[in-house]
Amino acid sequence: MKVSLGFILALSLAGLQFIAITTVVLTTYFSTEAAMLKHARELLRDAGTSVIDHSVRFLEPAAEAASLSSRLAESGLVNPDDTAAMENFLFQHLQTAPQLNGAYYGDEAGNFVFVMREEQDYVFRTKIVDRSGADRTTELIWRDAGFVVGRRANDPTDDFDPRSRPWYDNAKKSNGSIAWTDPYIFFSSQQPGVSVSAPVTDRDQELRGVIGVDIEISEISSFLADLNVGQSGTALIVDRFGRVVAHPDPVELRKNKADGLLDFSHITEIDDPVTRAAFANATQSVWGIDSSVEVGFDFDRQSYLMLAQPIKGFDLQWTIVIFAPEDDFISGIKDNRRRNIWLALLISVISALVGLALAELILRPVRAFAVRTSLVSQGEVSANETLPRTYRELDRANQTLIREIAQRRDSEFKVKELSRDLTHFSRINLLGQMATGLAHELSQPLTAITQNVDTAKTIANTECDKDSPLLDILQELDEQAHRGGDVVHALRGLVRRDEDSAHPFDFADLVRQTTKIMRHEADLNDIEIEYVDTKIPPVIGNPVQIAQVLINVMRNAIDAISTAGSRERKVTITPVLSDDSVEIQVADTGPGISPDVTLFKRFETNKPNGMGLGLSICKGIIEENGGKMWYESEGLETGYFCFTLPV
Repeated sequence: MKVSLGFILALSLAGLQFIAITTVVLTTYFSTEAAMLKHARELLRDAGTSVIDHSVRFLEPAAEAASLSSRLAESGLVNPDDTAAMENFLFQHLQTAPQLNGAYYGDEAGNFVFVMREEQDYVFRTKIVDRSGADRTTELIWRDAGFVVGRRANDPTDDFDPRSRPWYDNAKKSNGSIAWTDPYIFFSSQQPGVSVSAPVTDRDQELRGVIGVDIEISEISSFLADLNVGQSGTALIVDRFGRVVAHPDPVELRKNKADGLLDFSHITEIDDPVTRAAFANATQSVWGIDSSVEVGFDFDRQSYLMLAQPIKGFDLQWTIVIFAPEDDFISGIKDNRRRNIWLALLISVISALVGLALAELILRPVRAFAVRTSLVSQGEVSANETLPRTYRELDRANQTLIREIAQRRDSEFKVKELSRDLTHFSRINLLGQMATGLAHELSQPLTAITQNVDTAKTIANTECDKDSPLLDILQELDEQAHRGGDVVHALRGLVRRDEDSAHPFDFADLVRQTTKIMRHEADLNDIEIEYVDTKIPPVIGNPVQIAQVLINVMRNAIDAISTAGSRERKVTITPVLSDDSVEIQVADTGPGISPDVTLFKRFETNKPNGMGLGLSICKGIIEENGGKMWYESEGLETGYFCFTLPV
């Protein structure tokens, strides 16, 4: 059974559209899936980096304070044995670093000075343990922000010994560097914090004592509470033991131990079910890591992304843990993707229906032609009757084809001429390449000449008198060598391949370059080239092409003056600003243009050996650069060439 052409055409149109749309949709589906997950991970990494940066900036003052205090004490600027001076020094530290909760110094004899912030009646409270006498004394001093004593008291029950504290022992074993404690709950403020300390040694490197500071880290939890990780994501910080040291909900941080004291909650003790699911399979490798770890987990039929990233720069071994549902980042993209799939299916159906209608429209005249052919073959219709519309369209197409053939025959001649022009242009291109090579070869000996002349001038200035004629000769030789280099440089700029696009440039500078190229030819003919330097803004165009126009017009002027033997021998270039363009006038003292010559017409010239292409090419160049070119002669004796360039 033969298949209908209309069915094949409709099926092809609809099928191709369906395949194309389906391919695009499927490709977009899988590519956006990977892109969405990559985007979500990048957002998690950005959030982790933000938390790390904030934590490092928050903790840096404590490390700097401990290190600075240690160096000052060792240098003798602060005497650790002078209790009053040490108290004042620690007080100043708390004044300059608001995130510090306390600063203290303990020595090998058990003496101790501690200045801390007070949140009750006074701003600061000092604790001084003195073991220098026969009996141990503990004095408490309350001060205001101006270091003025508010009240004093003694605590005979105090038995605090700094030498038994972890911060003292850590600094003692640190080999001269600062030491961090693991996070703990401060006894006085009941807030989470860490201590950082540094040893103080004497000149013989013997330990005199330890100086340190306390810094509360609850502010980091406040930062985590304000951090947006998707719509419902969570960020927290755990230490090397898996204890939570910073959490958006401060209540989750602390728990009561069996002895009634407060301690940090372990990550597995957090009351949040999502957090428990995130760390259900967590091991030591999650919070004791040296590099970032990215994992995923499922909870309540949702997929979650999780990032663990260590905080480096301090000896704390803390880890940032961030997790959030994938849909927090990509739910909108998924919804849009589903809409696009349904839209693609709808477009496919509509395209199929349009394809059927289009096939019917295309095949209708073909079927009419088939019916008429069948009727003519059966003798039921005369062949001389009016043809269907399809035949008239084919007849017009045939007539058009005949006209095209005639036009091609006629064009075999706008071709021979073009071939001749191309041959000539190829010779010009060859000459340009030769000029480029010649300019390159000349630049090297000119460079050597200028260098040798500079050396000779240096020697002559040293060994000869200032009035020696040799200095004048060397100076003139140096100037001429540099002038030759400028000419070679301008020539290379002119003949190099024209790859520049139109851009603003200084027209006066371009005239100076082209004048250097034409200087030798003008000097041979005893002709002066003058540029009337008026104040004009930069013009827009292709400098190399505009230079070609200038050289062609100046060469024509030089030829005209030389051929006519004019007494006054001068070429004048004058720019005139008008509105949004600059008009450049090139005048000469030659005899002018013969009225028999049609300017700017190809192959028409008044030169014996000219081809008549220069002005037509120049006019085309100017027009391509947004200007126009003409010859001004009305009311003038000789006339001059003009062209414009946009400013």
